Amino acid sequence: MIFKLDSLSPMFLKYHPLLLTFSLFVFALLSAPSLLLAETYTKAELITYLVTETKLPQAFVEKHIQAASFDGSLIDKMNTPYESRSYAEYRPLFVNTRLKIKAEAYIKEHRAIFDEAQAKYGVAPEIIAAILGMETRFGANRGNDKVLDALFTLSSGYERRANFFRSELKDFLLLCSEEDLNPQAVLGSYAGAFGTTQFIPTSYRAYAVDADGDGKRDVWNTPKDIIFSVANYFSRHKWDDAKPVAHWIAKPLPSKLVKQALKDETREWRALADFTKVGIKKPNSQWSNDDQVALVTRKTDKGVRTLLLGRNFHTITRWNRSWNYALAATELAFMLGNDKCEVGK
Repeated sequence: MIFKLDSLSPMFLKYHPLLLTFSLFVFALLSAPSLLLAETYTKAELITYLVTETKLPQAFVEKHIQAASFDGSLIDKMNTPYESRSYAEYRPLFVNTRLKIKAEAYIKEHRAIFDEAQAKYGVAPEIIAAILGMETRFGANRGNDKVLDALFTLSSGYERRANFFRSELKDFLLLCSEEDLNPQAVLGSYAGAFGTTQFIPTSYRAYAVDADGDGKRDVWNTPKDIIFSVANYFSRHKWDDAKPVAHWIAKPLPSKLVKQALKDETREWRALADFTKVGIKKPNSQWSNDDQVALVTRKTDKGVRTLLLGRNFHTITRWNRSWNYALAATELAFMLGNDKCEVGK
């Protein structure tokens, strides 16, 4: 049965208040369709927004936004990321001998740069190499999507995070202007990340480094810029080379503290000493009682296990917020020889 708002009598609506509320809601949406897609912009509106926010010439913005294409398949990819898999499924993609060999070769080839970066930023070669290996296999797989199309699509059609990607599109046009890049020629991931580092535009503008002093922050082909940029990012997000990252622990004994910590996950950090009082043992001598830690669980090939996290783990999640990503990067760095990244068996 189909009701028309103007066909319902006042008496009927009086005794059916929920129907009245629903009817008025539908009427409002039909009267103002923009409420249905409150975060979406037409190209003309997007151009106006970008010109206002960036102060770039209207002709520059209009030329590139008018050339941008909408690709709905990118939204499908955003809704089904690799990181959403269980750790048991995710881990073999990156924690493997093949990637370890590539990483070792990359470190060996650029050892002097890695050592210089560690001296300057305090970030170990193994964690930088793990990140670059996972992101693009050291530049071998930077992505084949047009970054302009990806950011346009996500800023105008991915309603859940349209505001975020609109901001990224803004910074993308700015960095292209600053670095003399053609926005229509830059290739990257379906999420708008690019280069060997896979920086998103805001991260590039904030953390990319011109390490070789040639006037360009080349995160595509210049090893020194690439390595220093990752090191700078981690340093700015408080990476501490002297601290451990994460470690599997035995299933904790039930306690009020453990129950609350597992509920809080990484929203709350506590001193390791608090957990030792309820039976959780320090994994090894690298962990200190005053370390700020958190507890989470992961589904592994050995079942659901408990993971003790240090603040360095949080730093990796500032690069990529996925716990699966952060744990795999930690394990790969350990395979490369970084004892602080040992997670146990």
